Amino acid sequence: MRGTRGSAGPSSPRRTRRGAALLACAAALALAFVAAPAPAPAAAAAALPSLPAPNASGLTLRSWSAASGQSGLMGEASFTTPALFAAHGGAPTTGQVPVRVRILLPEDYRRDPAHPYPVLYLLHGGTGDVEQWSKSDQGNIAAAVRGSAFKGIVVMPEAGQAGWYSDWPGHTDGFFAPQWETFHVKQLLPWIDANFNTVGSASGRAVAGVSMGGYGALRYAGRYPELFSAVGAFSGGTDIYPSAAQELIAQSTWTVGASIQWTGLLDGKYRVTGDTAYRMATVFGAPETWPGQNPANLALDGRYGTYGGRMALYAGGADGAGEVEIGAWNAALHQDLADRAVTHRYCRGAGEHTWPFWGPELQDFLSYAYATTAPTCPNGWGPPAP
Repeated sequence: MRGTRGSAGPSSPRRTRRGAALLACAAALALAFVAAPAPAPAAAAAALPSLPAPNASGLTLRSWSAASGQSGLMGEASFTTPALFAAHGGAPTTGQVPVRVRILLPEDYRRDPAHPYPVLYLLHGGTGDVEQWSKSDQGNIAAAVRGSAFKGIVVMPEAGQAGWYSDWPGHTDGFFAPQWETFHVKQLLPWIDANFNTVGSASGRAVAGVSMGGYGALRYAGRYPELFSAVGAFSGGTDIYPSAAQELIAQSTWTVGASIQWTGLLDGKYRVTGDTAYRMATVFGAPETWPGQNPANLALDGRYGTYGGRMALYAGGADGAGEVEIGAWNAALHQDLADRAVTHRYCRGAGEHTWPFWGPELQDFLSYAYATTAPTCPNGWGPPAP
């Protein structure tokens, strides 16, 4: 049953000592969708490798080609999967649409099984899409990894404009329930291992993300420590219990809903109608299931213990301006990790919720996780907090 409009979900049974942990796609939810300029023509790209298992792990490959506007070994795979349009609550009123994944291969990529490559899963933010990390004025991933200590494969999947990296227990107004966690963890991850020369174990996998994708990275790392060994969050969300976080999530399910880039953006069948409590239950399920999906609770439960020395948090707002709340919420998670003796890198300083900060943070994370730790944090923030 839907609650009364404006009612809030439950407060945390375990987090009463801290304020809101707003999941960080707020700035984008103003729906300031501006048409981006056409990408410059790509330089001649090296030939992409063939795929030995194109249809596997529940994914049906629609296309595999060089990513538009990108040079080097960046491919784009397009899939269909019933996981993202699972029928729920009635007969779906929309059909499946393809979803894309961008894959950046190292310049020396080869199939020699004696020399497998590590994989970094890089997750986009709220109202973002599969292209976010590869755009030159945003993530610019090709430049970020060039010359870095990371010599592996970067996988940048679609996650919906407000998918929240969850298997939705509820449904949209069009009676389908996106299963983003299933797509990423149960389908895409084994598909990557089946088609590329990967390490194929937790020791060779990392997950990182920005804003909503930071929440996704912390969520997946905490829920699947057997699959990943490094995690980074750039202005990431840390707690879904506080009312401010719930209101933001609820609003996102109405403004952009389950849309995938432009698909469904103006289509009511992709939205979720109802009050805050109903929309939260749509995305995350009954409140008693939230601790297992919530980075703050996962930390308290010791789920990040295996990431010691390869976990990093970054947030601005330390000067009282910019992302002040996000900085405070990440500070709370940092303290929980420190209390549990989880060695991690925590960088905080003056900063906004924008790409000029996140790009250097990604480079710092790659150095921290795959080489030697820099004595100072990025963005001129000084040494990391103890």
